[in-house]
Amino acid sequence: MFKSKILNILFIIFIFFLVPNVVSAANIETETETLDLTNMEKSQDNLETKGWKWDNESKTLTLRNANFDVKDDDNKSNPCIKLNKSDNITVIFEGINTLKSQKKAVIYAADGGNNGSITFKGEDDAILNLEITEISGIGGDNLGNTIHYVKNLNILSGTINSNGGFWIDGSLNINGGNVNINTENMPSLSSGLPGGVYVLSQVKIDGGNVNIKASSAAIHVPGNKTDIIEDGVIINGGNVVLSSQAANTPAISAGQTTRKNIVINGGNITVAGDYGVYTANGVIKVNGFESFNDDGVKKESFKVAKETGNEIIYADADYSKVDKAIEEANKLNKAEYKDFSNVEKAVNSVIRGKNILEQEDVDAMAKAIIDAINSLEHIETNEKDDTPKTGVVDLSTIVKFIVLGAIVGM
Repeated sequence: MFKSKILNILFIIFIFFLVPNVVSAANIETETETLDLTNMEKSQDNLETKGWKWDNESKTLTLRNANFDVKDDDNKSNPCIKLNKSDNITVIFEGINTLKSQKKAVIYAADGGNNGSITFKGEDDAILNLEITEISGIGGDNLGNTIHYVKNLNILSGTINSNGGFWIDGSLNINGGNVNINTENMPSLSSGLPGGVYVLSQVKIDGGNVNIKASSAAIHVPGNKTDIIEDGVIINGGNVVLSSQAANTPAISAGQTTRKNIVINGGNITVAGDYGVYTANGVIKVNGFESFNDDGVKKESFKVAKETGNEIIYADADYSKVDKAIEEANKLNKAEYKDFSNVEKAVNSVIRGKNILEQEDVDAMAKAIIDAINSLEHIETNEKDDTPKTGVVDLSTIVKFIVLGAIVGM
């Protein structure tokens, strides 16, 4: 009975510490007004009541189980969060946060310079949901983007789910976390079909999980006349899934205004659409990847416009496994095996000069050589060799000489 009382006390203590968090999340008020950071000069802590805290000194906005549902008024469309384009703001999010605006972008950068950035940092299990409930697409009011006119956007961790695209005036950098963007079910806009991310200068993906399903291009980097960065899209790592539903539209599109290269150095990449990767003015460089899946591409996986200077450069396939397998085969003495022809055939079937997109074929060549080596059978000697060895005197002969010597001595 004493043990039972102890367990009951421990359970009550556990509930005591658990309840405040539950009540805190349940008591968060729904924000219906724009959180305007452009004129906020003092820090504010409303985490317990409204789910947000602003540190003016560090320019850090913390969201914890925040809920925004902002409607338009009679005069204008209203975003959930408004900031200056020149500010460098960090957004830390915890728990589950949902930000909805009626027509204006959920996060909107106003005028004020072109050097600012937003950096998202979320806990491992934290979620940030961004949603536009209505889309106008008229006069630049909103082009189906939940994040709009931001200069530079950095995503480091956490999960961001966006029902709407991103419009970035500068660069988009994804280093980790989960980024899910969907514009497939959005209606057509006055400017055309809604895309995934529209970034003027550069998209760089170094890690994380990126899943973009778009009516138009999943990633679009057209460039601008003042931009001097030529590498418009760089994928170094992560799990990247990109798809476009529009006819004659690639999953990755670049270089419509200025020269923009597309560089693939790593990652697990899946593309789907009429085309996979396209640049109107630039070079596509495929240097390496963990995997590349283009099964969903209907026409061409890689495409460049025909103007002078545009080309597709594929890295050579890695033949190190093949070379090692051939080296192992050359160490063997074929006279020791019943049939060495399959090894010779596998070695002679190696085709050099394949590129990285044909790496599976090259790896299959190496495997064929190793399999042939593993299937070899040694020649076995079962007959006894009774032939006297040269220079060796038989024992019976020695005995005969001894006996004969003894007889002669008598």
